[in-house]
Amino acid sequence: MSATVQSSPAPSPVGRRRGARPARLARLERPLLAGGLVLVTAHLLDLAISGPDTAILGVLSIVAVPAAWMAAQPHLIRPTRLALGLFVGLLALGFGVVSHGLHVLNSGPDWRDLTGVGMALGGIALVVSGVVSLAAPRRPPRRTGLGWRAAHGAGWLAAAAAFVMLVSIPLGSGLLLTHAPRWEIQEASLGIPHEEVTVPTADGRALSAWYVPSRNGAALLVDHGSGGSRERVVAHVRMLARHGYGVLALDLPGNGESEGHSNGLGDNAQPAIDAGLDYLSRRPDVNPGRIGGFGLSLGAEVLIQAAAGDPRLRAVVADGGARPQDAQAANDLEPLEALVGDLQIAVVRGISGMRSSPSLYPLIERIAPRPVLLVASGAPQEIPTNRVYAEHGGPTTELLELPSAGHTGGLRKLGAEYEQPTMAFLDRALGL
Repeated sequence: MSATVQSSPAPSPVGRRRGARPARLARLERPLLAGGLVLVTAHLLDLAISGPDTAILGVLSIVAVPAAWMAAQPHLIRPTRLALGLFVGLLALGFGVVSHGLHVLNSGPDWRDLTGVGMALGGIALVVSGVVSLAAPRRPPRRTGLGWRAAHGAGWLAAAAAFVMLVSIPLGSGLLLTHAPRWEIQEASLGIPHEEVTVPTADGRALSAWYVPSRNGAALLVDHGSGGSRERVVAHVRMLARHGYGVLALDLPGNGESEGHSNGLGDNAQPAIDAGLDYLSRRPDVNPGRIGGFGLSLGAEVLIQAAAGDPRLRAVVADGGARPQDAQAANDLEPLEALVGDLQIAVVRGISGMRSSPSLYPLIERIAPRPVLLVASGAPQEIPTNRVYAEHGGPTTELLELPSAGHTGGLRKLGAEYEQPTMAFLDRALGL
């Protein structure tokens, strides 16, 4: 008796074409990944190297991490490759567009935007590389037992959680703090008579600002918070102007319409503060002995730092200031939360090429006998941190606690309850 062997039917031409499509897509993954990483790395190196105090460890990290990703890519499972491509790609695309793309559209092209727009394109390439990784053939598991597969899944989830806490949060925060949104400034938003002025810094960069002329001989330098612009302090400018004060509302470097790179920790803000004080000191409508500062969030921090070394600031209102290292010291943080905060500062240091700003605790002590008014809201860690600031500042430092208001939201929420004590402080401090 003979056996009959039946052969499998040959795949049809249509089937062969369908099978070839995923293979062609899969072959695109590695070139897309390499191109995207090159563009993103080029921008981060541009920032790090062009900064005034480049960190060698930061530069090495910017180069080493993409290289390690490329080397590890063939050994990663598809879900990991997809997650990494989407996460890093969307970060690069988003920050490249809102920081550099919008700046090109609203203020015209600048050479500093070249690699930033490139980062956005690199982000698109990384997203696509993550998506096409799904077309790659599935790698057979090394073991097929149910217990092994459950342990593998649990390990993947644990690694993902660690990645989120120790990589994605510090990296996302670092990019946010070094890539301020460059929304177009609407001149009509202030709604009161003012001048649009340009304030030059000592290194030749142009800072954009509004100036409301003084009617009482005194003037305030007003600084916005992290990632903001002068348009975010409109209500405070109007409040000060109602009381006759001159107001210089300044866009910090890399924010609003000002030139330069942004830094949401204020590491490059002091030259801008110096330039703003130079401008006010030369104004014919301003008495140089009646110049103060009014800062919100980051603006509060950089004005306290400036006042510690510049006696031209005769008084400071600091609303919502709390430097990260000071907030850690004043609040009982969990070790993991403190570690994430330290990593965030390290990421900003490496990307920006700027030396980290110091703690305000020893600086605020140097301002006396000039007065300081600290304003603290109910935002987490804000009141405890400002209580320590007040202790270091001594008897010339006052603290106004507003636990019912959100971060820098006292004027918006409380109105006269905010305006009356802040304006009374300034009138008294500046001799009005």
